[in-house]
Amino acid sequence: ESAEGSIWEAASFAGYYKLDNLVAIIDVNRLGQSEPAALQHDTETYRKRFDAFGFHTIVVDGHDVEALCHAFHEATTVKGKPTCLVAKTFKGKGFPNVED
Repeated sequence: ESAEGSIWEAASFAGYYKLDNLVAIIDVNRLGQSEPAALQHDTETYRKRFDAFGFHTIVVDGHDVEALCHAFHEATTVKGKPTCLVAKTFKGKGFPNVED
């Protein structure tokens, strides 16, 4: 629900106060509650937005557990700024009749 203003207020707060013990996860799954989300799978736009709020931003395949573990480890090494994992996912991944 990153279209909500409260998400961006929290991102602004975290970046301003350099909360380096914070890892935000944005699940970029392309779909909103009733229709495709405005940015769909545009992970680059999400990356740029979080970078602009002062985050260390990592784009990752949200279905790749090893990549996620690596990204979380990388986040522990970042000092002076929060980290955001922009995770590209597909709802229903692995179920051909519902994957989207």
